Amino acid sequence: MRLILQEQQASRLRSSAFKTLKLRNPTWDMLVALLAAKRNGTQLSMSDLCLMCDAPESTALRLIHQLREKGYAEMVPDRSDRRRTRVSLTSMAEAQFEAYIDKADPA
Repeated sequence: MRLILQEQQASRLRSSAFKTLKLRNPTWDMLVALLAAKRNGTQLSMSDLCLMCDAPESTALRLIHQLREKGYAEMVPDRSDRRRTRVSLTSMAEAQFEAYIDKADPA
């Protein structure tokens, strides 16, 4: 979980240090946010992901759908609010993250 939090903090730090530049990678930011949510036992709404990735909403929605089409994310209707859709990381994506984390943070 330490590496996940570091990834999120580094992204925010880059954005605050270079306010006039877009240094974030929206797809990566979404994947990291989805992994953090999964590790916390929660799911994110599509709106949450759009806000977190610092991209125009149309771009963010397109990226979320691409993640779903490629098997990295799954979308389910929110049980308490039918207007809302929840997004979570698939087990395949989580396994790929595990491999990445093992290589990036062998501690």
